[in-house]
Amino acid sequence: MYINSKHLQILDLIKSNPDFTLKHLSEILDMSQQHLKLYLKDIYEEILEKTHSTTKVDDMLNKILYFKEAKKILRKSQQFTKNQKIFYFLFFLSKFNSVNLCNISKELDLTPRNLNNYKEIINCLLKKYNLKLKISSQGVKLTGSAFNLRRLHYFLLFKFIIERNYLPYKFRKDVLNNLNFNNFFKLNRDIYNFLNLLNTQHSMHQQSAIFSLWVAFRGNEYEKTTRNLSFNQSLKYKPGHWNKEFFYKIFYFLKNSSFNEIRTESLYLLFNVIDTFCYSKVCFNNLLDSDAKSTLNIFSKYLKKDLLTNSTFFSITHQWIYYCKLKQLFFIDDFSLITLNLTNIPNSNILNATKEIKQIIPNFTIFEGILLWFIFSKNEIPKEINIFVFKNLEKKIVPIIISEIYKKHNVQITEAINSKNIIKYLKENKVDNIITVENIKIYDKNTNVKNLYFPIPNYEKL
Repeated sequence: MYINSKHLQILDLIKSNPDFTLKHLSEILDMSQQHLKLYLKDIYEEILEKTHSTTKVDDMLNKILYFKEAKKILRKSQQFTKNQKIFYFLFFLSKFNSVNLCNISKELDLTPRNLNNYKEIINCLLKKYNLKLKISSQGVKLTGSAFNLRRLHYFLLFKFIIERNYLPYKFRKDVLNNLNFNNFFKLNRDIYNFLNLLNTQHSMHQQSAIFSLWVAFRGNEYEKTTRNLSFNQSLKYKPGHWNKEFFYKIFYFLKNSSFNEIRTESLYLLFNVIDTFCYSKVCFNNLLDSDAKSTLNIFSKYLKKDLLTNSTFFSITHQWIYYCKLKQLFFIDDFSLITLNLTNIPNSNILNATKEIKQIIPNFTIFEGILLWFIFSKNEIPKEINIFVFKNLEKKIVPIIISEIYKKHNVQITEAINSKNIIKYLKENKVDNIITVENIKIYDKNTNVKNLYFPIPNYEKL
């Protein structure tokens, strides 16, 4: 049976979200229910070693959910996908410049004949790096400059780090497990400090980008590195749109950290990466502004209306739009958030927003939607003091109603008050709005009262 990384992703999603139905799973994974059933059938038959015959979907989900060794069994059977074969092959070409097909044909089933089937995809990728594929009786070789080979190596390594939890064992062993470090703790700390210096979010994707560049462009003893550059010499690498103060701050850090080991030729690329984090580059902004403006309207519609006046929206969103373009270029299979319990995501509108954004940016997924929602919400401070007033309600249902009010109406509740205590509360506390879901008389003409439609659409969750 053909088991691949998609089976493992589906398994993790099921294990993390025990209440999910087939419909929930298909929406999160952006797959048709019929297509998803085929994957569930594969998982079910692989772990239980029997055919699913007429087993109902709910029964299959239940068996998969509670089977303890499921992931271990799937890992043993996991095979390379077509794209994984291509990028595994390219990674070793970028690292060693040439590869004898006999050495990797057993794992990848790659021969000169079936390599021709992948040529179009490979040539399309290599063209962007001014590299060419040369096939001869001695093997396969990449031709092009040493810098472009390293640049390809950098982006491939970034891709694999993002995908690492779902790569086949052979892949992880050869690509990731053989990385050598003199002091990994120091490098990790330097990356953390570097992102602090840039005053940017510490997402796993940003850390992976910096880490991958360091690995790909770390210099040998005979190569010129940042350590060898004087401040005057460094000025020729300064991007024209950076002011000197910002540049010197960055360069001083590079010279006094693990980044003093990277080759000077990589500085232009590193500064471009910094631009994607900080967005000071005018042409970079212009490239993404159109898509960002469209997403702004969608996010404000589904999540927060005040995003329209949020000055940081574009600086946050641009990098994820840029990342979606990278995903398209490198076929990045990013399921880094799949182990979250998605039933507890506080805003049910994320899925609806994602579906609309996908029409503009095809590689935008629910996971980018969740990341952006968390970033936008993290620094959110309620401008108004809204209290929820209730009567004749079980206390355990009140937090659910408050959560649903936020989902459906974008209103944050500061506190929930029983109607019996409302007069005393209003005397002692400032209140801008009172929110109710039933007709409760409030005898205070100075306070705005909003009576909302009862906002719980899914009673089975209760």
